[in-house]
Amino acid sequence: MRFVRLLPESRSDPPRPRGTDRAFRPVLDADSVPDREHLETARSAAEQGLAGQGAVNLTDDVTDIRIHKFGGTSVADTERIRHATGLVLEGPGPGVVVVSAVAGTTDRLEGLWRMAREGSRAEWQAGLVELEALHLGLARELSGARANGGPLEGDPAPVDPESSGLREVVERIRASLERAAAGAGTDEDADLVAAAGEDLSVRLFATALRSRGAAAEVVDARDVVRTEVQGARAIPRDEETYRLARAALRPLVERGVVPVIQGYIGATAEGRTTTLGRGGSDFTAAIIGAALGAPEVTIWTDVEGIRSGDPRIVPHARLLPELGFEEAVELAYFGARVIHPAAAKHAAARHVSLRIRSSFRPEGEGTLIRADRREGPAVAAVVHRGGVALITVRSRPLFMAHGFLARVFGVLAGHAVPVDLVATSHTSTAFTIDRAEDLTGMQEELERFAEVTIRRELATVTVVGRGLLGRPGNAGAVFTALGEHAVHLISQASDVSLSFLVDEEKAHEVVRRVHRELIEKGGDG
Repeated sequence: MRFVRLLPESRSDPPRPRGTDRAFRPVLDADSVPDREHLETARSAAEQGLAGQGAVNLTDDVTDIRIHKFGGTSVADTERIRHATGLVLEGPGPGVVVVSAVAGTTDRLEGLWRMAREGSRAEWQAGLVELEALHLGLARELSGARANGGPLEGDPAPVDPESSGLREVVERIRASLERAAAGAGTDEDADLVAAAGEDLSVRLFATALRSRGAAAEVVDARDVVRTEVQGARAIPRDEETYRLARAALRPLVERGVVPVIQGYIGATAEGRTTTLGRGGSDFTAAIIGAALGAPEVTIWTDVEGIRSGDPRIVPHARLLPELGFEEAVELAYFGARVIHPAAAKHAAARHVSLRIRSSFRPEGEGTLIRADRREGPAVAAVVHRGGVALITVRSRPLFMAHGFLARVFGVLAGHAVPVDLVATSHTSTAFTIDRAEDLTGMQEELERFAEVTIRRELATVTVVGRGLLGRPGNAGAVFTALGEHAVHLISQASDVSLSFLVDEEKAHEVVRRVHRELIEKGGDG
């Protein structure tokens, strides 16, 4: 039996909310789980040996520039934003700042869009007033003004909501929601609402920097991150983005100005707002870092770095001081919610390191994801992802085996079912998908020529390290560590990861056992 991993190119679960014929789909803040499309893009870059993009001349870069990306929890309130500005101003070298929406804002916007589409006018209008009041209050506090608008002695005058651009953003949200309420909302309206959290937070961060005497300027990501729409996805156009980023950001840095730019947002050449999908702010930071030739991009979040296991499950999970980007891609894909794999891909292609650090405990060095790292522990980390279903498809005796797999995957492609792990034999195949997927149509079509069984309540456990294919005994040690636990499917398609499917109720126990046997006792890490 051959074991491979497959994600069909025809998957259709979009990385952002779109359209007027379905509800606003959740768009998570930049610290969130990334979408599969960008994950596969990242993985393919590893397999291609870090091929450079080639067209951008980086010989005259400001070599000590640092890119700082702040996730939603790092800009959650006045105290956190002020603290974040200190990390930028006190850090080494000139800085460029990429910010996510204030924590919780994306959920609010999602709710407003849903209420507008459902006709709950009073509710969405009240919610928008609350959202506006929250951000105006933060702006006044950050500019040194009292809540009632009076200036504090010796501090700058209260922020003007008109000149700061906050009110303009709110009115743009209102206009899109009005169109949605009237049944005339468009794809761009959905993206405009989804992007509004970053549009607001970028202005707050610039206000906070200015209140500390720093020169800061908001740079609209729509003028920097160029995308094209392919079906339901927005795909960054790397070379054009590099050129626009250098033209927009480098002159500011050279003048001592701190550029502050939204994460997650882009635009087409025609000026239509697009969004980059889950974890898109990491992506933005990596693209800008690559464009400017930055030696390092710092991802500031609420965790101290990447660990050898989820500390909520593994009591003795270790902080990993260094990691190769290939391992980082696999960890993110299979359960570690720390870094967007496409961010690792873009940074690695330009030989830019990524560092994951906690804005809550900045004294720690965090985890450095290096583009040039080639050696590491046999087992660095163990992660898991629940909510998995296993589909087994067996050819009926009267059907020839020839063309069977092609027919199966043709059905999957036709129904746009995203597949994670696959195991195949001569007359059968088994694959995993997210159990939340609607399988009715796919199952009916497969049953016209095959026997189909579906097993739910499963979880994927993935071991990530180095030499899992090439070093004798490594894979065997993993299976020995599993003990008596039942394994329903195995996949090993690269040298840095090995995945297997277990009962979901046993997943935490399996993760702890494998971590204990291979990392804690084995001494790796």
